[in-house]
Amino acid sequence: MPSHPSPRLLAERALQVTIHVACTLLRVAVVVVLSPRARRREHVATQVARLAERLGGAFLKMGQLLATRVDLVGQTMATALGRLHDSVEPMTGRQALKEARAAFGRLPAGFEQALRRPPVASGSIACVYRADLDGRDVAIKVRRPGIARRFAADILMLRLTAQIIGRLPPLRRVPMVDIVTQIGDSLTGQLDFARETDDLRRLRADLAGFPEVVVPGVVPGRCAGGVITMDYIDDLDRLSTDRLPRQTREAGVVILVQAVYRMLFVEGFIHVDLHQGNVYFQDDGKVVILDAGFTFRLSDMARTSFTKFFAGMIQGDGEGCAEILLSTVRGIEKGADVAAFRHDVAELVVRNAGAAACDFDLAAFSVDLFDLQRRHRLFAEPEFVFPLLCLLSLEGTVRRLHPLMDFQLEAAPHVMHGLLINATAPAGRG
Repeated sequence: MPSHPSPRLLAERALQVTIHVACTLLRVAVVVVLSPRARRREHVATQVARLAERLGGAFLKMGQLLATRVDLVGQTMATALGRLHDSVEPMTGRQALKEARAAFGRLPAGFEQALRRPPVASGSIACVYRADLDGRDVAIKVRRPGIARRFAADILMLRLTAQIIGRLPPLRRVPMVDIVTQIGDSLTGQLDFARETDDLRRLRADLAGFPEVVVPGVVPGRCAGGVITMDYIDDLDRLSTDRLPRQTREAGVVILVQAVYRMLFVEGFIHVDLHQGNVYFQDDGKVVILDAGFTFRLSDMARTSFTKFFAGMIQGDGEGCAEILLSTVRGIEKGADVAAFRHDVAELVVRNAGAAACDFDLAAFSVDLFDLQRRHRLFAEPEFVFPLLCLLSLEGTVRRLHPLMDFQLEAAPHVMHGLLINATAPAGRG
């Protein structure tokens, strides 16, 4: 995987982004002028989704993430962006076959016939094809050709942008480059299908204690290069969730939340990409979790600190949360008012403790928390960005399907389990 795109590729990609953005702004202007007021918002949302699709790469991933936050972008925009999860324009059969041949040399039996058919899902990084291999119904995930080069250019552009805006007075003390670098590395990790195969196995093993959660199994001997073959799970429709009985939906959300908390606080393994194309609720009460491409392994220190911080949130222990953040800072600038930082963090935590999902705004809480660090010249471990991204995605689902759920209290058993692991861990761990 190329990590340093050539200057020519970077210039071409920057020009492409500039042209697509300019054209989209022009289309939006026409829409605003000519569209009926009742349809204007829908047409603008369609143009934004098309822009994300045309840009592809890391920009499309950002569109997918925004699609999970109905509360932030509104239902119209979220619906338009929602198709980016699995309905992006697919690659051709010839491209899919070329990628598979590069992975295996000689194609396994059943692959050629399957890859010549239209895919059953088409995402930003890969397309998925259904096949029958020796009587086993499988899904063949094939990486798009050239996607690694595009991602490398996009991430470099984002890093350069972070360096520039990081010099602005309001953001001068925010570790923008560190945050973008870690997110960029994780996005690049989605192109490593060998890693994703291992992470899919780990996800399945970590959630084995949840019989209501379904994670597809990997097919041995049928994964290589840019190809992953796994069990095919039928009847997945992201639009069917809203048609389920309310009790079934809410029970499914509770199961999903508990599974995510188990991974986060006990395993230290984060599925960052919990959007509607990767999570499905079925009428039999099962919750299906797909795709382990965008995952992150927390260090023992980060898992321990985040678990303790969340425990403080549940208990409304603002002072304890402030001390935990202070223990993770990379440095304290001269003149920093540590006492004021403690006071402001404690007040923020107490103000948000114990709120139901409909009342607790994690996005606003996260912004306030980072702003406090900026104002007081103290910055916690950038790894905290990943559990926050995971919970932001999860919060969008909870707000939509189970708004009265106590988002924080549901974490309590898993937080306690995580704290018990910390207490019994060998010296030097965590």
